[in-house]
Amino acid sequence: MNTGGRKRVMLLSVSVALTAGLVTATAGTSTAAGLGGAGAGDRPADAVAVAPSPQPTTDMSAAAELYLTHVLDLLESKSIDKKRVDWPEVRRQAFAEAAGARTTADTYDAIDLAVKALDNPHTSFLRPDRARAVMPSPSVPGIGPPPQVPSGRLLGQRIGYLSLPTTEKIPGYARAGAGAVRTVDASGPCGWIVDLRGDSGGAVWPMLDVLAPLLGDGRLGGFVDADGNQAAWVLNKGQLSIDGEVIPKDLPPNIETGENGIDDYVTHNAYVLKRPRPPVAVLTGPETASAGEAVLIAFRGRPESRSFGLPTAGLATGNASYPLSDGALLLVTEVGDVDRTGRRYLNTPIAPDVRVAFTDRDMVRGTGDPAVVAARKWLESRPACRQ
Repeated sequence: MNTGGRKRVMLLSVSVALTAGLVTATAGTSTAAGLGGAGAGDRPADAVAVAPSPQPTTDMSAAAELYLTHVLDLLESKSIDKKRVDWPEVRRQAFAEAAGARTTADTYDAIDLAVKALDNPHTSFLRPDRARAVMPSPSVPGIGPPPQVPSGRLLGQRIGYLSLPTTEKIPGYARAGAGAVRTVDASGPCGWIVDLRGDSGGAVWPMLDVLAPLLGDGRLGGFVDADGNQAAWVLNKGQLSIDGEVIPKDLPPNIETGENGIDDYVTHNAYVLKRPRPPVAVLTGPETASAGEAVLIAFRGRPESRSFGLPTAGLATGNASYPLSDGALLLVTEVGDVDRTGRRYLNTPIAPDVRVAFTDRDMVRGTGDPAVVAARKWLESRPACRQ
Protein backbone atom coordinates (compact mmCIF):
# COMPACT_ATOMS: atom_id res chain seq x y z
CA MET A 1 0.00 0.00 0.00
CA ASN A 2 1.43 3.37 -0.95
CA THR A 3 1.06 5.86 1.86
CA GLY A 4 3.85 8.24 1.05
CA GLY A 5 4.55 11.40 -0.87
CA ARG A 6 3.17 10.37 -4.25
CA LYS A 7 -0.38 10.46 -2.98
CA ARG A 8 0.19 12.50 0.19
CA VAL A 9 -1.83 10.07 2.21
CA MET A 10 -1.48 9.09 5.80
CA LEU A 11 -0.13 12.20 7.39
CA LEU A 12 -2.30 11.75 10.64
CA SER A 13 -4.35 14.75 11.44
CA VAL A 14 -6.55 17.27 13.14
CA SER A 15 -6.53 17.20 16.88
CA VAL A 16 -9.24 15.45 18.83
CA ALA A 17 -9.80 18.61 20.85
CA LEU A 18 -10.40 20.63 17.70
CA THR A 19 -12.86 18.17 16.25
CA ALA A 20 -14.55 17.07 19.45
CA GLY A 21 -17.74 18.86 18.54
CA LEU A 22 -17.59 17.66 14.96
CA VAL A 23 -17.03 13.98 15.59
CA THR A 24 -13.40 13.05 16.02
CA ALA A 25 -11.57 13.56 12.77
CA THR A 26 -8.19 14.11 11.24
CA ALA A 27 -7.04 16.89 9.04
CA GLY A 28 -3.93 19.02 8.89
CA THR A 29 -3.05 20.74 5.72
CA SER A 30 -4.01 17.42 4.53
CA THR A 31 -3.76 16.13 7.98
CA ALA A 32 -1.46 13.41 7.77
CA ALA A 33 -0.20 10.79 10.09
CA GLY A 34 0.38 9.54 10.68
CA LEU A 35 -0.76 10.05 8.10
CA GLY A 36 -2.67 13.00 7.26
CA GLY A 37 -0.45 16.22 6.21
CA ALA A 38 1.03 12.69 7.96
CA GLY A 39 -1.82 11.72 8.89
CA ALA A 40 -3.73 11.18 5.39
CA GLY A 41 -3.82 13.73 2.73
CA ASP A 42 -6.43 15.25 0.51
CA ARG A 43 -6.57 13.50 -2.80
CA PRO A 44 -8.96 12.42 -5.53
CA ALA A 45 -10.31 8.88 -5.43
CA ASP A 46 -8.34 6.22 -7.23
CA ALA A 47 -10.10 4.21 -9.87
CA VAL A 48 -11.65 1.35 -7.97
CA ALA A 49 -13.94 -1.52 -8.75
CA VAL A 50 -16.97 -1.37 -6.52
CA ALA A 51 -20.49 -2.62 -6.82
CA PRO A 52 -22.66 -0.24 -8.84
CA SER A 53 -25.04 1.83 -6.78
CA PRO A 54 -28.68 0.86 -7.19
CA GLN A 55 -30.78 3.29 -9.14
CA PRO A 56 -32.90 5.42 -6.81
CA THR A 57 -36.50 4.32 -6.62
CA THR A 58 -37.73 7.89 -6.47
CA ASP A 59 -36.70 10.93 -8.44
CA MET A 60 -33.25 12.37 -7.63
CA SER A 61 -31.39 14.99 -9.59
CA ALA A 62 -28.35 13.80 -11.50
CA ALA A 63 -26.09 15.97 -9.34
CA ALA A 64 -27.44 14.52 -6.10
CA GLU A 65 -27.23 10.96 -7.36
CA LEU A 66 -23.65 11.34 -8.60
CA TYR A 67 -22.58 13.01 -5.35
CA LEU A 68 -24.05 10.28 -3.14
CA THR A 69 -22.68 7.54 -5.37
CA HIS A 70 -19.20 9.07 -5.23
CA VAL A 71 -19.19 9.20 -1.43
CA LEU A 72 -20.50 5.64 -1.09
CA ASP A 73 -17.85 4.42 -3.53
CA LEU A 74 -15.12 6.10 -1.48
CA LEU A 75 -16.35 4.54 1.75
CA GLU A 76 -16.70 1.08 0.24
CA SER A 77 -13.32 1.09 -1.47
CA LYS A 78 -11.16 2.93 1.06
CA SER A 79 -12.40 2.29 4.61
CA ILE A 80 -10.43 -0.04 6.84
CA ASP A 81 -13.84 -1.30 7.99
CA LYS A 82 -15.17 -1.98 4.50
CA LYS A 83 -15.26 -5.75 4.92
CA ARG A 84 -17.54 -5.56 7.96
CA VAL A 85 -20.38 -3.81 6.14
CA ASP A 86 -23.26 -5.14 4.05
CA TRP A 87 -22.78 -2.66 1.23
CA PRO A 88 -25.80 -3.56 -0.92
CA GLU A 89 -28.01 -2.97 2.12
CA VAL A 90 -26.21 0.25 3.10
CA ARG A 91 -26.59 1.58 -0.44
CA ARG A 92 -30.26 0.64 -0.49
CA GLN A 93 -30.88 2.46 2.77
CA ALA A 94 -28.83 5.48 1.70
CA PHE A 95 -30.75 5.95 -1.53
CA ALA A 96 -34.03 5.47 0.27
CA GLU A 97 -33.00 8.18 2.75
CA ALA A 98 -32.06 10.50 -0.13
CA ALA A 99 -35.25 9.92 -2.11
CA GLY A 100 -36.26 13.06 -3.97
CA ALA A 101 -32.93 14.81 -3.33
CA ARG A 102 -32.42 17.81 -5.62
CA THR A 103 -29.16 19.21 -4.24
CA THR A 104 -26.00 17.68 -2.80
CA ALA A 105 -27.04 18.96 0.61
CA ASP A 106 -30.18 16.85 0.38
CA THR A 107 -27.97 13.72 0.50
CA TYR A 108 -26.16 14.60 3.74
CA ASP A 109 -28.43 12.55 6.02
CA ALA A 110 -27.96 9.56 3.72
CA ILE A 111 -24.18 9.95 3.94
CA ASP A 112 -24.40 10.16 7.72
CA LEU A 113 -26.24 6.84 7.65
CA ALA A 114 -23.48 5.20 5.60
CA VAL A 115 -20.74 6.59 7.85
CA LYS A 116 -22.58 5.33 10.92
CA ALA A 117 -22.66 1.83 9.42
CA LEU A 118 -18.86 1.74 9.50
CA ASP A 119 -18.94 2.28 13.28
CA ASN A 120 -15.53 3.96 13.33
CA PRO A 121 -15.04 7.04 15.55
CA HIS A 122 -12.22 8.29 13.32
CA THR A 123 -14.29 8.31 10.11
CA SER A 124 -16.63 11.23 9.61
CA PHE A 125 -18.49 13.40 7.12
CA LEU A 126 -18.23 17.15 7.69
CA ARG A 127 -20.73 19.51 6.16
CA PRO A 128 -19.22 22.62 4.51
CA ASP A 129 -19.46 24.86 7.59
CA ARG A 130 -17.81 22.24 9.79
CA ALA A 131 -15.20 21.47 7.12
CA ARG A 132 -14.18 25.14 7.04
CA ALA A 133 -13.76 25.07 10.83
CA VAL A 134 -11.46 22.04 10.64
CA MET A 135 -9.32 22.90 7.66
CA PRO A 136 -6.48 25.31 8.52
CA SER A 137 -6.69 28.90 7.36
CA PRO A 138 -3.68 31.00 6.37
CA SER A 139 -2.05 32.61 9.38
CA VAL A 140 -1.13 36.26 9.55
CA PRO A 141 2.20 36.96 11.28
CA GLY A 142 1.73 38.80 14.54
CA ILE A 143 -1.98 38.07 14.73
CA GLY A 144 -3.24 35.73 17.44
CA PRO A 145 -1.23 33.59 19.85
CA PRO A 146 1.81 31.79 18.45
CA PRO A 147 1.27 28.10 17.68
CA GLN A 148 2.53 25.60 20.20
CA VAL A 149 5.81 23.86 19.40
CA PRO A 150 7.81 21.19 21.22
CA SER A 151 9.72 22.36 24.26
CA GLY A 152 12.30 20.83 26.54
CA ARG A 153 14.19 21.24 29.78
CA LEU A 154 16.48 19.38 32.12
CA LEU A 155 15.00 17.76 35.24
CA GLY A 156 17.60 17.84 37.94
CA GLN A 157 20.98 17.25 36.38
CA ARG A 158 20.46 13.96 34.55
CA ILE A 159 17.00 13.63 32.96
CA GLY A 160 15.92 15.32 29.74
CA TYR A 161 12.25 16.27 29.34
CA LEU A 162 10.46 16.93 26.05
CA SER A 163 6.82 17.95 25.65
CA LEU A 164 5.19 17.46 22.26
CA PRO A 165 1.95 19.33 21.58
CA THR A 166 -0.51 18.91 18.74
CA THR A 167 0.75 20.19 15.38
CA GLU A 168 -1.55 23.23 15.25
CA LYS A 169 0.72 24.79 12.65
CA ILE A 170 3.11 22.47 10.86
CA PRO A 171 5.82 24.77 9.42
CA GLY A 172 8.53 25.26 12.04
CA TYR A 173 7.25 22.57 14.42
CA ALA A 174 10.00 20.05 13.65
CA ARG A 175 12.70 22.71 13.55
CA ALA A 176 11.71 24.05 16.97
CA GLY A 177 11.56 20.54 18.40
CA ALA A 178 14.95 19.55 16.97
CA GLY A 179 16.41 22.67 18.55
CA ALA A 180 14.90 21.76 21.91
CA VAL A 181 16.50 18.30 21.75
CA ARG A 182 19.93 19.80 21.03
CA THR A 183 19.60 22.36 23.81
CA VAL A 184 18.65 19.79 26.45
CA ASP A 185 21.23 17.30 25.21
CA ALA A 186 24.01 19.83 25.74
CA SER A 187 23.84 18.81 29.42
CA GLY A 188 24.32 15.13 28.53
CA PRO A 189 21.19 13.61 30.14
CA CYS A 190 21.31 9.89 30.84
CA GLY A 191 17.60 9.35 30.19
CA TRP A 192 14.66 11.13 28.59
CA ILE A 193 10.96 11.74 29.25
CA VAL A 194 8.75 12.28 26.20
CA ASP A 195 5.45 13.82 27.29
CA LEU A 196 2.59 13.10 24.86
CA ARG A 197 -0.25 13.88 27.26
CA GLY A 198 -1.11 17.06 25.36
CA ASP A 199 -0.57 15.61 21.89
CA SER A 200 -4.04 15.06 20.46
CA GLY A 201 -2.97 14.63 16.85
CA GLY A 202 -1.85 16.48 13.78
CA ALA A 203 0.95 15.52 11.42
CA VAL A 204 3.00 12.59 12.66
CA TRP A 205 6.14 13.07 10.57
CA PRO A 206 7.22 16.37 12.18
CA MET A 207 6.75 14.70 15.59
CA LEU A 208 8.87 11.70 14.67
CA ASP A 209 11.46 14.00 13.11
CA VAL A 210 11.84 15.78 16.46
CA LEU A 211 12.36 12.48 18.26
CA ALA A 212 14.65 10.85 15.68
CA PRO A 213 17.77 11.06 17.91
CA LEU A 214 15.91 9.20 20.69
CA LEU A 215 14.21 6.62 18.46
CA GLY A 216 17.29 5.45 16.59
CA ASP A 217 17.52 4.05 13.07
CA GLY A 218 15.43 1.16 11.82
CA ARG A 219 11.77 0.29 11.48
CA LEU A 220 9.64 2.36 13.85
CA GLY A 221 6.24 0.96 12.98
CA GLY A 222 3.85 1.14 10.07
CA PHE A 223 0.34 1.22 8.68
CA VAL A 224 -1.86 -1.74 7.73
CA ASP A 225 -4.97 -1.55 5.56
CA ALA A 226 -8.13 -3.63 5.37
CA ASP A 227 -6.45 -6.13 3.05
CA GLY A 228 -3.45 -6.65 5.33
CA ASN A 229 -1.03 -4.60 3.20
CA GLN A 230 1.60 -2.87 5.32
CA ALA A 231 3.65 0.27 4.77
CA ALA A 232 6.64 0.59 7.11
CA TRP A 233 7.79 3.75 8.87
CA VAL A 234 11.59 3.69 8.69
CA LEU A 235 14.23 6.05 10.06
CA ASN A 236 17.68 6.11 8.43
CA LYS A 237 20.25 8.74 9.37
CA GLY A 238 17.61 11.33 10.11
CA GLN A 239 15.44 10.61 7.08
CA LEU A 240 11.97 9.22 7.67
CA SER A 241 10.29 7.16 4.99
CA ILE A 242 6.94 5.50 4.46
CA ASP A 243 6.75 2.43 2.26
CA GLY A 244 10.19 3.31 0.90
CA GLU A 245 9.43 6.96 0.11
CA VAL A 246 11.46 9.56 1.99
CA ILE A 247 9.39 12.28 3.65
CA PRO A 248 10.63 15.52 2.03
CA LYS A 249 11.71 18.55 4.02
CA ASP A 250 9.14 20.60 2.12
CA LEU A 251 5.94 19.00 0.88
CA PRO A 252 5.28 20.09 -2.71
CA PRO A 253 1.87 21.36 -3.83
CA ASN A 254 -0.58 18.73 -5.06
CA ILE A 255 -1.31 19.59 -8.68
CA GLU A 256 -4.23 17.16 -8.78
CA THR A 257 -6.20 18.75 -5.94
CA GLY A 258 -4.71 22.25 -5.91
CA GLU A 259 -3.63 21.74 -2.30
CA ASN A 260 -0.85 24.06 -1.18
CA GLY A 261 2.55 22.71 -0.28
CA ILE A 262 3.97 22.80 3.25
CA ASP A 263 7.37 24.40 3.76
CA ASP A 264 9.60 23.53 6.70
CA TYR A 265 7.79 20.20 7.21
CA VAL A 266 10.60 18.05 8.61
CA THR A 267 14.32 18.66 9.15
CA HIS A 268 15.86 15.24 8.39
CA ASN A 269 17.10 15.32 11.96
CA ALA A 270 20.38 13.37 12.00
CA TYR A 271 21.59 14.78 15.31
CA VAL A 272 23.44 12.21 17.47
CA LEU A 273 22.90 12.38 21.23
CA LYS A 274 25.89 12.77 23.54
CA ARG A 275 24.71 9.54 25.17
CA PRO A 276 23.14 7.48 22.36
CA ARG A 277 20.40 4.87 22.85
CA PRO A 278 19.19 6.24 26.20
CA PRO A 279 16.29 4.87 28.23
CA VAL A 280 13.08 6.71 27.34
CA ALA A 281 9.91 7.11 29.40
CA VAL A 282 6.80 8.10 27.41
CA LEU A 283 3.91 9.83 29.20
CA THR A 284 0.37 9.30 27.89
CA GLY A 285 -3.19 10.23 28.82
CA PRO A 286 -6.72 10.41 27.44
CA GLU A 287 -5.83 13.37 25.20
CA THR A 288 -3.02 11.43 23.52
CA ALA A 289 -4.67 10.66 20.19
CA SER A 290 -4.20 9.87 16.52
CA ALA A 291 -0.71 11.08 15.56
CA GLY A 292 0.15 11.30 19.25
CA GLU A 293 -0.65 7.61 19.56
CA ALA A 294 1.47 6.89 16.49
CA VAL A 295 4.42 8.49 18.27
CA LEU A 296 3.80 6.28 21.30
CA ILE A 297 3.64 3.24 19.03
CA ALA A 298 7.01 4.18 17.50
CA PHE A 299 8.54 3.60 20.96
CA ARG A 300 6.75 0.27 21.47
CA GLY A 301 9.29 -2.53 21.16
CA ARG A 302 12.24 -0.16 21.40
CA PRO A 303 14.79 -1.34 23.98
CA GLU A 304 14.82 0.60 27.25
CA SER A 305 11.44 2.25 26.65
CA ARG A 306 8.49 2.32 29.02
CA SER A 307 5.20 4.25 29.13
CA PHE A 308 3.57 5.88 32.15
CA GLY A 309 0.27 7.62 32.79
CA LEU A 310 -3.26 6.81 31.65
CA PRO A 311 -4.75 5.06 28.58
CA THR A 312 -4.82 7.00 25.32
CA ALA A 313 -7.88 8.16 23.34
CA GLY A 314 -7.99 5.03 21.19
CA LEU A 315 -7.64 6.54 17.71
CA ALA A 316 -4.48 4.82 16.51
CA THR A 317 -5.55 4.87 12.89
CA GLY A 318 -4.75 6.91 9.80
CA ASN A 319 -7.22 8.97 7.82
CA ALA A 320 -7.36 10.27 4.28
CA SER A 321 -9.34 13.43 3.66
CA TYR A 322 -11.46 13.84 0.53
CA PRO A 323 -12.69 17.37 -0.22
CA LEU A 324 -16.06 17.22 -2.00
CA SER A 325 -17.43 19.46 -4.73
CA ASP A 326 -19.68 21.53 -2.46
CA GLY A 327 -17.10 22.21 0.26
CA ALA A 328 -17.96 19.24 2.46
CA LEU A 329 -15.18 16.94 3.62
CA LEU A 330 -15.11 13.17 3.92
CA LEU A 331 -12.57 11.77 6.39
CA VAL A 332 -12.03 8.06 5.90
CA THR A 333 -10.03 5.83 8.23
CA GLU A 334 -7.98 3.77 5.80
CA VAL A 335 -5.25 2.20 7.93
CA GLY A 336 -4.43 1.10 11.44
CA ASP A 337 -1.08 1.58 13.17
CA VAL A 338 1.41 -1.26 13.67
CA ASP A 339 4.41 -1.19 15.99
CA ARG A 340 7.87 -2.48 15.14
CA THR A 341 7.01 -5.92 16.53
CA GLY A 342 3.99 -6.30 14.24
CA ARG A 343 1.31 -5.68 16.86
CA ARG A 344 -1.72 -3.85 15.44
CA TYR A 345 -3.52 -0.94 17.06
CA LEU A 346 -6.90 0.40 16.02
CA ASN A 347 -9.62 2.30 17.86
CA THR A 348 -8.96 0.91 21.31
CA PRO A 349 -7.21 2.96 24.02
CA ILE A 350 -3.57 1.99 24.50
CA ALA A 351 -2.83 1.23 28.13
CA PRO A 352 0.49 2.45 29.55
CA ASP A 353 3.05 -0.01 30.87
CA VAL A 354 2.70 1.66 34.27
CA ARG A 355 -0.62 3.25 35.17
CA VAL A 356 -0.18 6.52 37.03
CA ALA A 357 -3.16 8.77 37.70
CA PHE A 358 -2.70 12.50 37.18
CA THR A 359 -4.83 15.59 36.78
CA ASP A 360 -4.70 18.59 34.46
CA ARG A 361 -3.58 20.59 37.47
CA ASP A 362 -0.62 18.24 37.94
CA MET A 363 0.46 18.88 34.35
CA VAL A 364 0.19 22.66 34.69
CA ARG A 365 1.89 22.75 38.06
CA GLY A 366 4.87 20.76 36.83
CA THR A 367 6.49 20.04 40.19
CA GLY A 368 5.15 16.94 41.88
CA ASP A 369 3.45 15.66 38.70
CA PRO A 370 2.98 11.98 39.63
CA ALA A 371 3.54 10.71 36.07
CA VAL A 372 6.82 12.62 35.79
CA VAL A 373 7.89 11.44 39.25
CA ALA A 374 7.24 7.78 38.37
CA ALA A 375 8.98 8.09 34.99
CA ARG A 376 11.99 9.80 36.53
CA LYS A 377 12.29 7.15 39.23
CA TRP A 378 12.34 4.40 36.59
CA LEU A 379 14.88 6.22 34.42
CA GLU A 380 17.22 6.77 37.35
CA SER A 381 17.13 3.05 38.06
CA ARG A 382 18.33 2.12 34.56
CA PRO A 383 21.95 1.12 33.94
CA ALA A 384 22.58 4.19 31.77
CA CYS A 385 21.73 6.46 34.69
CA ARG A 386 23.58 4.48 37.36
CA GLN A 387 26.98 4.78 35.77
